[in-house]
Amino acid sequence: MRKILIMIPLMFTLFEVGQMQADIVELPLACEGRYDLNSPVWKMDFDLGVPFTEISHVYMDWSGEITAGLAIDPMMPGPQPFPCDVGLIAYLGRNPGARHVTVYGGEETYPDPESFDSRIEFELLGSTTWSDLLDGQGMILITYSELVGPYISYVEPGLVLISEATLIVKGTPVPEPATILLLAAGVVGAQVRRC
Repeated sequence: MRKILIMIPLMFTLFEVGQMQADIVELPLACEGRYDLNSPVWKMDFDLGVPFTEISHVYMDWSGEITAGLAIDPMMPGPQPFPCDVGLIAYLGRNPGARHVTVYGGEETYPDPESFDSRIEFELLGSTTWSDLLDGQGMILITYSELVGPYISYVEPGLVLISEATLIVKGTPVPEPATILLLAAGVVGAQVRRC
């Protein structure tokens, strides 16, 4: 009977330690709609509902349609104006480093919209880390973008329609108090068995 009482917490401990591996948290974003030159920046403070000890990857999974804009580039030969890609930029967090993802398109299918359905990883540039998101809270911004070069000017802006978007965070969640208690019980049980 004593062996059974020792083995039960130990089994739960091993199970919970196995569960503490990297986990994926998905947060649907209510950012659907039209984005164009006159659209304000879409902004949301979020709470993933779980803190992390480590974050390994963060993705933007979004889909929709992009209609190119018409642009003029006096340095480029050929007919003017011409269709030119437009898109969206998503910025993540208050960390001072540049963390963003982009999606562009529309030129190849103009005047019809071009569909997009992509899962893009936010890049960590410079010394930027995910430390500000370890508490599971942060901020995300989405804004319309045009590929403006030194000589390009748009005579007709394009537009982007987002049909759905999800922020995906992959990391190791902080163990819940119950998990810590089970881990402690397993350690105590193992020590009692040795005695």
